[in-house]
Amino acid sequence: MTLYGKSAITELICSMICRGRLPHAFMIIGESGVGKKTLCRHIAKQILCEKGTGVPCGECLACKKTEKGIHPDFIEKTPGGKNGNYLSDELRSIVSDAQIAPNESEKKIYFLPDIDRSLPEAQNMLLKVLEEPPPHVMFLMTACSREKILPTVMSRVIAPGLCEMTEEECRSALKEKFGENGREELIERAISVYGGNVGKCIQYVENEGQSAVLTALNGLLKAMSERDEFMMAAALSSLDLPNGRGDILELLASFKTVLRDVAAQKLDAPLCSENRAAAAKLSKNIRRAAVDRMYQAVSVAEKRINGNAAVGLCLSDLCGRLAKEL
Repeated sequence: MTLYGKSAITELICSMICRGRLPHAFMIIGESGVGKKTLCRHIAKQILCEKGTGVPCGECLACKKTEKGIHPDFIEKTPGGKNGNYLSDELRSIVSDAQIAPNESEKKIYFLPDIDRSLPEAQNMLLKVLEEPPPHVMFLMTACSREKILPTVMSRVIAPGLCEMTEEECRSALKEKFGENGREELIERAISVYGGNVGKCIQYVENEGQSAVLTALNGLLKAMSERDEFMMAAALSSLDLPNGRGDILELLASFKTVLRDVAAQKLDAPLCSENRAAAAKLSKNIRRAAVDRMYQAVSVAEKRINGNAAVGLCLSDLCGRLAKEL
């Protein structure tokens, strides 16, 4: 699949490889669905490609193995905690393994997606190897929020931000992925809902336009418009746990985008969320100061849920705070 909308970062990596100035750690930061993991896998191919030009040839054995996820020097980890967090032991094992030389390439790459899903004590496990990395080791990490990363970790990585694609780039990527199979209307609907967020657009198309998060958000907005606290609570709690923790955080992030549009509506500024109509409707019934307090309440709920607080209690508290402002 063609890599869309990420040329600035890939060209930077290519230049670093050609000049022999590759740093030991990158952390790609951006919201969920913008293609951080896809970009990191491409960067791994840039580094491991046998041609050494900084542009993956796609033909050498290293490129093919990396593409299939079987290269012995490209080690991808996933969070193993019950709440989707990295465990301290998982990251501790990397510190000792990093001392072992690569199997086939000059570099040994550890890929840690969603590193912001690790508590401070787990992140501290990485500090030693980030402070004094062996010359053959490199880290590729992704995060949705730099605020959840320890400052000591942030100071030891290169952390470029990654924005979503343009709508035209997203359209091209979706057409390449799904081809001409009658999904053109779904693709256009996905873009109208999620803009250039290709990950969320792909999920939307694959699920035939059905999204539990989107359904919950629409239910919440409808309940708020009708000032129905019971419906609000039902919408907030409609995503199943434990697998729904990530969906709940996505719901809260989407809701914050709507609240930003509610505030923008009051200032006659452009709206940017996929629920522009609902935001415009809400803005007629909510005071500006109330919007600010709602936004803060959602931010507090996100922080508590990320800190492994009881999700049900967090959502109940949030529901009460939102209802108070209506």
